Amino acid sequence: MKGSSGGNSALSVLLATLILTNIAFICTAESRFEIENSSDWDLTVINGDTNQPSGNSSVFQGDLIFLSIEVSNSDISAGHDEWIFRMILGENSSPDLSGFLDGSNETIPVNISFGPLPQGFVELLFMIDSSSETESLFLNVEPNPLNLTAAGNNDVALIGEPVHVGDELTASILVHNQGIVPQSAYLELSLDSTEYAVSLPVVINPGSSREIFSSITPNSPGQRIVNWRVVCDNGGVASELNGSLYIQVLPSQSMSLVIEDTHWSIAEGLHSDFSIYLSEGQSREVNLEISFISQTIESNAQSFNITLNPGMRTLPLSLGQPSADAMIVRITAPNWSPVSSIENIHELTPPTLALSIESSVPVPEIPIPDESVVLPYELTNLGNSATLVGEIMAIRTSDGKILDSKTAPVVSPQESFSDEFSIESWPDSEVVEIEIVWITSSETQRLLIEIDTFSEEEGGINLPFDLKAAIYGSVSGIILVMFFLVVYRTFSENIDDTGQSRFNKIRESRGEKKKAVKETKIEIKCPECAQRLRIPSSHSGAVKCPACVARFSVNNQDSDASMTSEDSTILHSEKSEKEVFSKQKEFISKSTDDILSCPSCDQKLKIPLDKRPVKARCPACRCEFFAEVGNDE
Repeated sequence: MKGSSGGNSALSVLLATLILTNIAFICTAESRFEIENSSDWDLTVINGDTNQPSGNSSVFQGDLIFLSIEVSNSDISAGHDEWIFRMILGENSSPDLSGFLDGSNETIPVNISFGPLPQGFVELLFMIDSSSETESLFLNVEPNPLNLTAAGNNDVALIGEPVHVGDELTASILVHNQGIVPQSAYLELSLDSTEYAVSLPVVINPGSSREIFSSITPNSPGQRIVNWRVVCDNGGVASELNGSLYIQVLPSQSMSLVIEDTHWSIAEGLHSDFSIYLSEGQSREVNLEISFISQTIESNAQSFNITLNPGMRTLPLSLGQPSADAMIVRITAPNWSPVSSIENIHELTPPTLALSIESSVPVPEIPIPDESVVLPYELTNLGNSATLVGEIMAIRTSDGKILDSKTAPVVSPQESFSDEFSIESWPDSEVVEIEIVWITSSETQRLLIEIDTFSEEEGGINLPFDLKAAIYGSVSGIILVMFFLVVYRTFSENIDDTGQSRFNKIRESRGEKKKAVKETKIEIKCPECAQRLRIPSSHSGAVKCPACVARFSVNNQDSDASMTSEDSTILHSEKSEKEVFSKQKEFISKSTDDILSCPSCDQKLKIPLDKRPVKARCPACRCEFFAEVGNDE
């Protein structure tokens, strides 16, 4: 038992000694070998075609590399070690190269030859096996032959910043062709390796430089990475023609359209104010289009381009006098994808006029011929637009003579304007018909009135028109007829026929003709005013009284031929007087103010209280009645 335990103790001591020795060796190895900095490595490029040093600072595809690395040793008594060399391209790596490190030397040179090199970024990794100490060197292996290089700045230029979602971002770079044949190149773009865009190929001749463009449209906001590279399918592209950069993509801008106010009048036409709001960001060029709808048919009125800056812009537009029921305002943004178009439809109310004319009692109420008269009138506009400045005239209907004319002012909607005509010489006619004409805004409004003229009761027949004008017209007509008769006789008769014409026949004397055609006349009374009138005994039909302008009928029947004219006149007159007397008793109108109604047709008349009782006649129905002052009860 004792011998067995002594042997175990000795074995334990031996194992412990071996472990401590190995730990000490490892610690010593880790601390004594040190690789020089990779920037100090001696690298010689060998041309793969000539196997001679190329003399270029750049490394091309197919070249060979001679690499010399120094490893320092701080403990020459610690023993030997092993080095490992590896070449890494992307996710691929070459087989490991290894060699012996002599631990008896303080400086140990390591020489490595390898190649040919592939195109791309190559990592050269050198490592001490026992300590895992490493040092790396990166090589940019250019394509061979290298045709396309950067002509100037190695980075792309971005056009369109600040960029919003939906905006087009354009990248450009100037590329030079140093080869001997034309090269076709294009620019590839990507955003966060999720959105891609490729430009159209650009042909670059040998020794020339051209700018290559490519555009991409971000579809989400935030900080984005733009990756870019120049690609040539038939030649080498320098490694400098690729890269990446950061951009900030802003949210998409918004735009709104508001029709603030619309005015449409006859004087100024259609006028509208639009407000367009553009949110914060870039200025935008848009197209503004104005169209009108008339009975469901749309027609374009105006179309123009404007530049909108962020904020609100108001546009006042005058659109004339269109024929339209509604207006469409449409904004389109051809180069702005988030907002294709905005449309606003606004109903329109065309301006209308509702004109009327009223005329009150003239001053004096019963004008006297050849004296001045004042005729009041009132112009009313019940439409939705003001009138234009026009003209108001008082015209005598019998011959179209303008008795007075004035300038009609602007009459606003739902308002009236009052004025009066000044007629210097009143026409000499028992009843004067006057037409008041209002011309404004291409519209004409008319009012026809009849005004009785003051006249003393006289026998005979008075005519309800201007006697002077009638006489002048008759004389002119007679002269014109005689002129035509003379011309007719001159051209229609020959000299040989003189004396045989019907105009040269012996005619009866005028006295004998008058005696032959003379008829007896009878005297009758007007049933309205009892005025005595003389009419031919053979007359049958309508008769108009010149005094009261009343019209009545007279019948001449064969059975009454035996009655003498005097007896007929007496019977008719007595009957008419009774009827007039009974009617005068029946037609009485009373009121407590200046306005009263006609008892026959209810026409409103103005008869001052201070002139009552008085006999009056209605200008509408010609009914005569007594106007009296009414009781308050």
